Amino acid sequence: MRKKKILFVSEASWKSTGYSVYTKEILSRLCQLERLEVAELACYVGPEDPSVYDRPWKVYPNRPANGSPELENYKGRSTAIFGEQTFNSVCLNFTPDIVMDIRDWWMVEYQQRSPFRNMFHWALMPTVDAAPQNPQWINTFQSADSVFAYSEFGRDTMLKQSDSLNFVDIASPAASQNFRPAENKDAHKEAMGISSRSTIIGTVMRNQRRKLYPDLFKSFRKILDTTKDPNLFLYCHTYYPDIGWDIPNLLNEHGLNNRVLFTYKCKKCGHISVDFFQDSISHCSNCGNFDRQLVGIDNSIEEQDLNNIYNCFDIYVQYANSEGFGMPQLEAAYAGLPVVGTNYSAMESVLKNIGGYSIDPIELSMEAETGCYRAIPDNQKFIDTIIKLLAEKDSLRDIGSETSQRAREHYSWDKTADAWLKRIDSVQLRDLSETWLSPPDIFQPATSFPADCNDILDKVNFIFKNVLNKPNWIGNYLWSKVMKDCMYGFRLQSSSADFYYNESHVQDMNRYESFNVDAALEEMIKFRGQMNEWEQTRMNVLGGRI
Repeated sequence: MRKKKILFVSEASWKSTGYSVYTKEILSRLCQLERLEVAELACYVGPEDPSVYDRPWKVYPNRPANGSPELENYKGRSTAIFGEQTFNSVCLNFTPDIVMDIRDWWMVEYQQRSPFRNMFHWALMPTVDAAPQNPQWINTFQSADSVFAYSEFGRDTMLKQSDSLNFVDIASPAASQNFRPAENKDAHKEAMGISSRSTIIGTVMRNQRRKLYPDLFKSFRKILDTTKDPNLFLYCHTYYPDIGWDIPNLLNEHGLNNRVLFTYKCKKCGHISVDFFQDSISHCSNCGNFDRQLVGIDNSIEEQDLNNIYNCFDIYVQYANSEGFGMPQLEAAYAGLPVVGTNYSAMESVLKNIGGYSIDPIELSMEAETGCYRAIPDNQKFIDTIIKLLAEKDSLRDIGSETSQRAREHYSWDKTADAWLKRIDSVQLRDLSETWLSPPDIFQPATSFPADCNDILDKVNFIFKNVLNKPNWIGNYLWSKVMKDCMYGFRLQSSSADFYYNESHVQDMNRYESFNVDAALEEMIKFRGQMNEWEQTRMNVLGGRI
């Protein structure tokens, strides 16, 4: 029997993003099995990257080569960076039996409408970070052959909204074994330039809208005013400027310029230092160059260096309105810290599993862009929780030790990989004559409505039957969207230049245009034409084997 071929679509496995780490951990285990052949469609990298060629599995770089004609098209399409431009070509080259993806909906939805969708088993693990999920997202999840969840919250949210979900299991990530407690915290703090007498409340969160830095700073100011502790500091491992908050303005507003620490790294010599806010770029005391910047995506540090940061903390805080998982909570737990976080989304699942301290929301507020509820945590309960923990300062390390033990027992990469492997082994291997080597599905679409086709319902049904040749799609989300747009007489413009399927991407909001059944007919003729073109390409590439 031939090997099962698995294509994992994600961010390049050698990068430091959460998706990248997850991809590396899973593929490094799957590739060791003789019965499997694995490949990776690696986003954000091109063929010039040497790491493309040193993986123990085949890697398809998503970014076109520098100077290639495809590069300009890639730059001009917002979804190309997620794999849409290369996905079909990669599928034709690799002919996967199973396609796996673990990213946000807008990063994966193009796979649902691939002309080759029926050729592979689609295994999906979406980052469900809030409830309810948008109906279009649920439609995509329902179309997958296997659905996993990052957390118990994600599982429960999806199953509550759909009784036809092919749900399999929770496959949470785990933290690296590089995250562990320092042998001597006092000595470690001194080595990092921090007084051993200090007490540090720390967080590792990107500076983005859903990370609640304004509430965190405001609450910390009140904690300082209550405790009067001159050795109490907040440590924010974050970046500025970024896509979120005005950090220096928040520091000034709450009088915290000398009470909040940050991580800096020199881009010239690589020296890492802890300091109060010194703007986004400053002088490096190690090499003397003006190249010291806050640590962030474009100025990253290694896991061991991040572990050193965690070990400067005495209490860890994840103060966000929602999380798809919230990996820093787990890393902090591995490093032996008590963990405090918002009791909503995946954070509530992690906090429960590791024995953390949950801050209940005082309200859930609906977000206009997505229709999802986001948490407004109870700042006073957060303040009270922190003050109580500070009063038990001598017990913090024992609490952290218990948190670490529970985290390591509940989360492990081997357990995660086993969940995927169990499902992979259960997937029935289809004969290639039924998939990649099947006869071409080329259909000549009707180009006009018949004379007796008058109302909108009849015309839309005609489009799905006689243009797309997809009568089985009648009643699904796309059919409903076409009906709605034709009835209303307008639609949202799409982030994809080739198709208007996506109506939920943030960049698409407030971009309306007129629409009617004649425009729908033209759109679907074009869509069917794209399907036909790819089927013809499949014949050209694989025709000798059909």
